[in-house]
Order: sequence, then C-alpha cells, then structure tokens
Amino acid sequence: MSKETEKQEAAVPTIYAKMAKIMQEVGAIGKESYNKGQNFNFRGIDAVMNHLHPIFAGNDVVILPEVISERMEDRKSGSGGNLIYRILLIKFHFVSGFDGSEVCSIVVGEGMDSGDKAANKAMAVGLKYALTQMLLLPYDEVDPDGEGHSPSTPTGSKAGSTSRQATSTPAPAPEKPQSQPAGSAAAPAAAPEAPKLLEVKEQDVIVSAFKLYDIKQQKLEELAGCQKEQWTTSNQKAFRMLIRGLGAGTIKPEDIGKKE
Repeated sequence: MSKETEKQEAAVPTIYAKMAKIMQEVGAIGKESYNKGQNFNFRGIDAVMNHLHPIFAGNDVVILPEVISERMEDRKSGSGGNLIYRILLIKFHFVSGFDGSEVCSIVVGEGMDSGDKAANKAMAVGLKYALTQMLLLPYDEVDPDGEGHSPSTPTGSKAGSTSRQATSTPAPAPEKPQSQPAGSAAAPAAAPEAPKLLEVKEQDVIVSAFKLYDIKQQKLEELAGCQKEQWTTSNQKAFRMLIRGLGAGTIKPEDIGKKE
C-alpha cells in the first residue's frame, strides 16, 4: 500500500464504517413490553438500550444528546388532573472513539407526566426514535412509551397541534353502501379538519432547527409560500420531514428549495 493511499484512508472519518458495522450486527428487537391501559405490545427504550449497548461499546461509538430547544405546556387530562407536556428538539451525536468523527440525528421527543418526568420521557422517546431510524430497526407502529393518558386539552394559551409519526396500519376494506329510506337525505360527510396556525414558540423551534444547517428563515418562508406568522400545522409537518432528512444525511442543505 502506498503512502498516498494510507493518507487517504486515514483522512476518511471512521464513524461511517463503524455505523455501517453496527447496522450489520444489530438484529430485530421484539415488542415484549405490554401496555395494560391500552392493551397492546410495544418495544420499550430499555429493550432497545439493553440490545444496542454492547454493540455500540464493542465498536467504540458513544451517543451524546444535545437539547436544541424545548417547550412546556400545562394540560388537563380527561379526568381533570394536571399534566405537564414537554416537547424537546434533540440532536444526538454518534461519535467514534477512534478519531472523534461523528454523525448526527435530530428528532422531536414528546413526553407527558403528572410529576417531574415529562422531559425524561421526551428524551427517552427521542433516543429510541433516533436509534430506530438511524439503524433501520424493524418498526411497525408508534410506541406511546408504554403509558397512556386520556385525551388532554392545553390550559392557558392555545397550542398548535404537533404532528406525530404515522402507523403502518393497513387500510380498512371499503364498506358496502347502505340503502337509504325513500325520501330521506344522506348525511353529509364530515369536513376534514383545517390546518391550525402555529404558536410563536413553535415557529421559533422550526427556525432554530434549520439554523443548524445555515438555512435562513427567508428560505423557509419561500418553501412554505407564506410568512412565518402564517405557518400552520401542515407546514410544521413538512418542515419536520425535512429536518429528519437533514439529520439522517438523506437531504443536503444546498438542495432545499431546488426544483426538480
């Protein structure tokens, strides 16, 4: 091997090869935990960490979390109890212990608790999704952390809805039309819920996330086709998909906004 070839190989960050090797060694992680409140099996963060820890340690890769931004709301549960709702934008650094090179994944973690553990839950959910998406672990449905809450409503200021990851549930078979009695009119179909305007805090979270990739607010407004103050939950969903692509490296910052 020539000295020039050795220099080129030494210049390549080792984290890429290490993450690829980890993906080769990781197997499926089953849904062995059970949610009694909502009656379903799920894959908890403990199972993910117990399975992946020796593999990451054996490949000299560490994970460093960085909370980029956070938002908190006080909510009421269906039974009238108090709930603390936390939304964290988290950047996970996957760092090689050999040369310090890294790759990053940015995810949104959401947690709800009646005490002081809402942020802890948001961090745990964020880590699980980062690992699931980074390593392409087999994944069937959204895991609500093994703990269900009654539907809640925000107290105080109005809060914009936050998008959640969709489950891969098969579409139901179409129903046969039922005959209507003579002279009776068919009930009108329910209109789809209109997108809601985002709160200022939610708008700022989006702008802060894209600043990490040197993408300015003006570019985001061009993509949305409207000013920041007019962004809705539909824009929020589209921006989150872009952030995930940027964090995973499947989308390059310079390609944002380019027409095919």
